[in-house]
Amino acid sequence: MTLLSCAEMATPGEPLVPTAPEFFVRDVERSVAFYTERLGFAVLRQEPDFAVVALGESHVLLAAEAHTSRGWLEAGPRGLGLNVRIMVDDVDAVYRRAKNAGVPIVQEIADRFYGLRDFILADPDGFMLRFASPLTRG
Repeated sequence: MTLLSCAEMATPGEPLVPTAPEFFVRDVERSVAFYTERLGFAVLRQEPDFAVVALGESHVLLAAEAHTSRGWLEAGPRGLGLNVRIMVDDVDAVYRRAKNAGVPIVQEIADRFYGLRDFILADPDGFMLRFASPLTRG
């Protein structure tokens, strides 16, 4: 039997977006709770070993690390050297929600020279998420 990534098994009618990172997590239920309760994501699909959560048009796939039986996932920190940018309408609201929920903030919120106001947080498995909104000019 070939082990397929859950991303390869979309259900009929499930919305597909151009980019949806798939994070292999230690505990899918814990990750779903983190994304929904602490960050305000909605659950689009949930199974014991896989979930799709969304914030606006941004989707994140959460798959049990058992799906990585090919041996390429090391038991250690995840997401080193990258972060996933999620554009939101109100980055300050997402920041306040995360901060109030005790989410580890890796880079504090600020206006950036590249035209965004953003911040970076770490999820329970160490994946880095950069939430951002465009700076308004005025």
